Amino acid sequence: MLAQPITVIPRVGKRKAQLGEKLELYTLRDVLFSFPRAYKDFTAVLRPDQAETGQEGLFHGRIAYLSERALTHNRRLIQARLVGNRRVLNLSWFTASYRRGYSYQYQQLAKAQELWVYGSVKAGFYGPEIVGGEFFTTMPKHHGLVPIYPLVAGITNRMRIEWIEYALKYLDQIKECLPTHLFSQFIGRRQALRAIHFPRSGTELAQARKRLVFEEFFLFQVSLGAVSRIRESVRHNPDGPLTTRFLEQMPFELTRGQLEAIADVRRDMESKGQMRRLIQGDVGCGKTVIAAYACLKAVDSGGQVAVMVPTEILARQMYDRMQTDFAPLGVKTALFIGKTSPKQREEILKKIASQEVSVVIGTHALISEQVEFGNLTLAIIDEQHRFGVRQRLALSDKGNADLLVMSATPIPRSLALTLYGDLNTTIIRELPAGRKPVDTRLIHPRQRDDVYRFVVQRVKQGEQAFVVFPLVEESDKLDARAAIQEMEYLSKNQLAQARVGLVHGQMGKAKDQIMQDFYEGKLDVLVSTTVIEVGMNVLTATVMVIENADRFGLAQLHQLRGRVGRTRKQAYCFLIADPKSELARKRLEIIRHTNDGLRIAEEDLKLRGPGDLLGTRQSGEPWFNLADLVRDQALLEQARREAQQLIRTDPGLEQHPDLRAEIKRQQPQTAAVSGRGETGGRIEPN
Repeated sequence: MLAQPITVIPRVGKRKAQLGEKLELYTLRDVLFSFPRAYKDFTAVLRPDQAETGQEGLFHGRIAYLSERALTHNRRLIQARLVGNRRVLNLSWFTASYRRGYSYQYQQLAKAQELWVYGSVKAGFYGPEIVGGEFFTTMPKHHGLVPIYPLVAGITNRMRIEWIEYALKYLDQIKECLPTHLFSQFIGRRQALRAIHFPRSGTELAQARKRLVFEEFFLFQVSLGAVSRIRESVRHNPDGPLTTRFLEQMPFELTRGQLEAIADVRRDMESKGQMRRLIQGDVGCGKTVIAAYACLKAVDSGGQVAVMVPTEILARQMYDRMQTDFAPLGVKTALFIGKTSPKQREEILKKIASQEVSVVIGTHALISEQVEFGNLTLAIIDEQHRFGVRQRLALSDKGNADLLVMSATPIPRSLALTLYGDLNTTIIRELPAGRKPVDTRLIHPRQRDDVYRFVVQRVKQGEQAFVVFPLVEESDKLDARAAIQEMEYLSKNQLAQARVGLVHGQMGKAKDQIMQDFYEGKLDVLVSTTVIEVGMNVLTATVMVIENADRFGLAQLHQLRGRVGRTRKQAYCFLIADPKSELARKRLEIIRHTNDGLRIAEEDLKLRGPGDLLGTRQSGEPWFNLADLVRDQALLEQARREAQQLIRTDPGLEQHPDLRAEIKRQQPQTAAVSGRGETGGRIEPN
């Protein structure tokens, strides 16, 4: 019955069902698992003399005064006084009515001798007042905490409650999905579902929420683990001549974080299980050294390496870096991107298949069917958040390959456990010795000309600069400068003495050429949107100017700032903004006073939530009905531990058929969350 459409609910026809679809309510099960967003407290009935400013609750008393008068545009104002224990609570409602005479709402109130009103008390001109409260002319049948649901026009909260009451009649069809050893830690699933909708107390609500939040996390982690469970792969040899020479000839001393990361990679690659490791660290922390070490270890063992990055400009940069490091060691590399000519492509494909090339650097073109490796034993993915789980699995599955993932995007632990729940994590916290923190300054728009004079001064000294705007074209909705209009103005005025280029996400292939010109020093200043946020490694870039900085998230500002300060030369980041709210100023002060990417990311998650942190509706964004990644991090970590243990002991979930069925039922949503798509890693029924 729970699989039936919501039209089986009394008084729900085709029109109401279409409105329900806007709330993602298609079946009775959807109704049951669509949780309240808040609750009204009906546990106590208060008298008018108990009303205090800021208090919210249910008040009861006699109606001592009632009036209605017309306002403009068919709007009316209803006013009343609720009397109890010689005190008055003023009530008012604004309503629309096109009928003659009194409004329907007034007529309801006029019939009542006493009234129950739920609302928030504020200080009115004549004393305590409730505006727009929910009223009842008889004692409300609700007791305890009354749920408040997400709504759309045409669907009221009372309708949602009636739908839930109908769906709860079939609660016995809900099966328990957690392993039996967890029963003692949480209340039952049916009990939790009933209590989350109609809790009798705050304690019962907390127990229900704890159970259902854990369940959401647990199902997600089990699904992710079942798709990507560790399998056996090539067991790489201990460090050989290539890795030894590479480490011995290092022109600088490795940081403690780099040494720990190399130790983790060494242990994983020499084990018989497949390496699945994420190396996370701030821009400039030296992750590329770890990737180079892993490449040489694979080649030392007779294998091949594929390195996949999100853009062609990043692929060229990575290729240049690895070619410089590997050529003296006799290791052959190749670049494989979308712009590779057909003749070169055919030649490179042959060399990859024959193992004439040991390390291949490219974009997502590497996962195309025509690319066949002779002996792929290591897959490296840079800036993982730009790829989904399905894409990283597609690359490692081109051989019996270990998987190494790198990310310079600071990600809070709770968010990392959802995006990278199938990976072990190594965090590099230190920057190389001698690297100076970027001098970050908050600049009022009135001082903009001073900033650009400073940019011209640095350009004349042979340095380069970025100027970043939040929009591509002027918007009527946002009072923000836009890159296209501003580039033209800057190039003719403040930056007339510099060579200026423009890139933005809507340019197509021309964007890569301009970025390459900037990378090669043919341009002095690059005016851009956030397309340069990740990976642009220009050593002579020392100045970052971010216009309308209050329009960006903290993690995004930190990433942009990371485009400069890549050498020991002092770099500068100017945040040009005039924040209108205290919250906006607080966010900019955080980025101004700290260079700790993880701390910045945690603050950003608290302030903006996971969707905005990663980009609206971005692939990989974790969607949960009830769970909160900030508030519920302890439950998330517990769920991950339990899921990992379960996958180790019962990888196919044969001993847990109800859990298996629940995950299969939620498969489309889980696949969308983790970026796998419909075909990636489905758990088929027995």
